[in-house]
Amino acid sequence: MKRTLIHSGLVLMIALPLVLVGFDLGGSGVTTDPEISAILSNVNPNNIFNTAQTLQNFRTRQSCSDVAGPNQGVTAARDYLFAQYSAIPGLQVRLDPFVHPNCPAAPTFNVIAWLPGRHPNRLVIIGGHYDSRTTNVLDNTSNAPAGNDAGAQTGVVLELARVLSGHRYDATLVFISFSGEEQGLYGSASIAANLTRYFDEPNVVAMLNTDIPGGDNTANTAADLLNFRLYSPGIPRERRSTDADGTTDNTSPSRGLMRYVGYWGGAYVPIITMQPLLREDRPGRGSDHTSFISQAHPAVRFMETHECSPSPVDNSCGLVPLPCPPPQQIPNFCKDPKFITTHQHSPNDLVQFITPTYASRIAQVMASVAASLARAPLAPQEFNASGNSTQGVRLHFDGPEDGHVDHFVVAARSINDNFYRPRVVLSDDGGRVSARRLGFNRGDSFYISVASVDRQGHESLFAYPEVRCDANTCAIPSYAFDVTAPLPMPPPPPPDHDIDDD
Repeated sequence: MKRTLIHSGLVLMIALPLVLVGFDLGGSGVTTDPEISAILSNVNPNNIFNTAQTLQNFRTRQSCSDVAGPNQGVTAARDYLFAQYSAIPGLQVRLDPFVHPNCPAAPTFNVIAWLPGRHPNRLVIIGGHYDSRTTNVLDNTSNAPAGNDAGAQTGVVLELARVLSGHRYDATLVFISFSGEEQGLYGSASIAANLTRYFDEPNVVAMLNTDIPGGDNTANTAADLLNFRLYSPGIPRERRSTDADGTTDNTSPSRGLMRYVGYWGGAYVPIITMQPLLREDRPGRGSDHTSFISQAHPAVRFMETHECSPSPVDNSCGLVPLPCPPPQQIPNFCKDPKFITTHQHSPNDLVQFITPTYASRIAQVMASVAASLARAPLAPQEFNASGNSTQGVRLHFDGPEDGHVDHFVVAARSINDNFYRPRVVLSDDGGRVSARRLGFNRGDSFYISVASVDRQGHESLFAYPEVRCDANTCAIPSYAFDVTAPLPMPPPPPPDHDIDDD
């Protein structure tokens, strides 16, 4: 249905406090789904730990370790995961082959499972890699236990498949354990570009990637374990070690997904707080969400607050040095640039250092977001706005085709903020949306968008692209549709600053 809206008689729906990430920490009226809350209560940290322990027992899961030994290596791990997914009622499970350039003759596979929804080709994807590495990334025989990176994330994805199954959704929930990540995202790049192997005309609503969610107990304090990092790029994408961090005066599909995680993840799981990082990943690092962003899908990365690794968190230190140094508070043995004494990417990454209850909280946030999106209508289409923030804004959009929308909400965020101010229900009595109604003063600069909501309160992502309004005009940013664009190539970085996948 076509909607051309010029609303003035709007009803205030939700008055969210403007906390760090837009979470609803104070019971401010957000309507949550009791069944989703019950699903979250079933997340079991012991299951996550047991998966990580079992994977560690394979000794190495390096992507080319096909013949590492009896009950060892990546193939044994693959078969274990295939069996675990296959034991979950309702899931369809496949081994997904891809070619790994470091071992083109060896069998290399992702494991993919999915729970068909009412719209089988509308996809909400949850993923994390299961392959491991030791200090030498090409070493396919030495011990690479990878208790946190990648045992913890594999345990999270498998546990999410277990708790989310047995329920009904509009969208299809897809669970992927990737291989080939550590040498260059080969497994995720392959399947992200070839979803048509399993789904006709796939429509990816969102991709939620977790990588290093274990809560390393040597690098994180009790306070750190009340937070998690979430990485999402703007346009152009902040990927390289020399790329500056992103800005709030920007928009992208992944940033829209970030806002959804902040709002709905916080409503369902207020015990843990998201720390939004405005770049695709840590400087010079990467993970499997990158492969989906490269296919123009909204995708984000969930990870622990501090990792036992020399990886810098961001480039906020300025021009020199780049990249910024690792956080000062992590132990010195975690800062070894050669990854000899670190936990990450070494024989020291053992399950004894993970915090299963922490990983389970990240799993709960991911489950709440995935289930909410899988039950929500699609976002409004062809969104645009005219007018300005002085005289008022006129909204134009098409409703989603699936037709089970109860109402639409409009919200806006300052160009200096990541998150929306109060949502406002759109009524049908005509008029303009005023800046004041959206929580701003006349003439302020802000981004505005609309979302679809069903009768049970499940909310879609906000329509992309957002429209930027100021005192003079409203317009879609000129860059908004070039969603896969990387930043311009910087000068060659020093050798130890090259992209290194987790």
